[in-house]
Amino acid sequence: MTKDIRTGDLVLCKVGSFPPWPAVVFPQRLLRNDVYRKRKSNCVAVCFFNDPTYYWEQPGRLKQLDQDTIHSFISDHNKNANQRELVNAYKEAKKFDNFNVFLQEKFDEENRLKDFKAFEKSEGSRIVAGEDPFIGRTKVVNKRKKTSISPKNDPESKEDPQQPKKEETKPNIQLHKKRRPTNDTEVKPGASNKKKVKLDYSRKIEISLLFRRRIQRNLIQRETPPAEGDIKETHELLNRIYENSDTKRPFFDLEALRESKLHKLLKAIVNDPDLEEFHPSCKEILLTWADIITELKKEKSQALSTP
Repeated sequence: MTKDIRTGDLVLCKVGSFPPWPAVVFPQRLLRNDVYRKRKSNCVAVCFFNDPTYYWEQPGRLKQLDQDTIHSFISDHNKNANQRELVNAYKEAKKFDNFNVFLQEKFDEENRLKDFKAFEKSEGSRIVAGEDPFIGRTKVVNKRKKTSISPKNDPESKEDPQQPKKEETKPNIQLHKKRRPTNDTEVKPGASNKKKVKLDYSRKIEISLLFRRRIQRNLIQRETPPAEGDIKETHELLNRIYENSDTKRPFFDLEALRESKLHKLLKAIVNDPDLEEFHPSCKEILLTWADIITELKKEKSQALSTP
């Protein structure tokens, strides 16, 4: 284990029943708002490979990951179908060689590329590895009025369009089976059929990621057994997912699963014997997603085979 780590370091991070997973130590000041709000004074933030989530962990519980270890793991497990996602994570870690490029791609995935460019512009240079991972955000003060600049004008405090503001604290997520009329469109009240508004792509991804975070927090990212409230909420969330999956126009479509990787989380639950009570619901949902998952596997295979 290591305590002397810096931003941009490759590490292995152990979460719940998952095996140690390749990750990058992430600058706290560059995190999404919803992730930054959950920071802990004695923990650093890591960003996993082949997974859209972040995690807060104590430096002493992280293990440095070098290229020799990466190469050995890929060689030993490359043909193991049960560890395909983990192997892909190691392969992404193997390709990691430029922290600035990694950050830019991450911001792009989260629809925050403008924020990334604003950070670089404010610092007058490219963002490089090697910072103290505990450095957080600092308030910008207006010298004339001696007051903090409004979040509206502060590029570092801009709300992430991909993340919800108030929904994060609500116990229920409002999705309905007949949410959309046809062709992924919503009709404004009083509007004619000619004035249809295309369902906001970022909103769909936002909700899919919210479902993933809720379920993962309730069942996976914890050191104690789920509480009664966590179990009840997870059953409700799984029911909502199922209701919005078994339709001709499912809400959780190819785009939603590609970005949120919600299907991978359900597979992990199915493979965990301690979460047996959730297995039937997860299996039913995965069955309705069978064609989409097959398509995602084809995309992954094509991407890996491309030189």
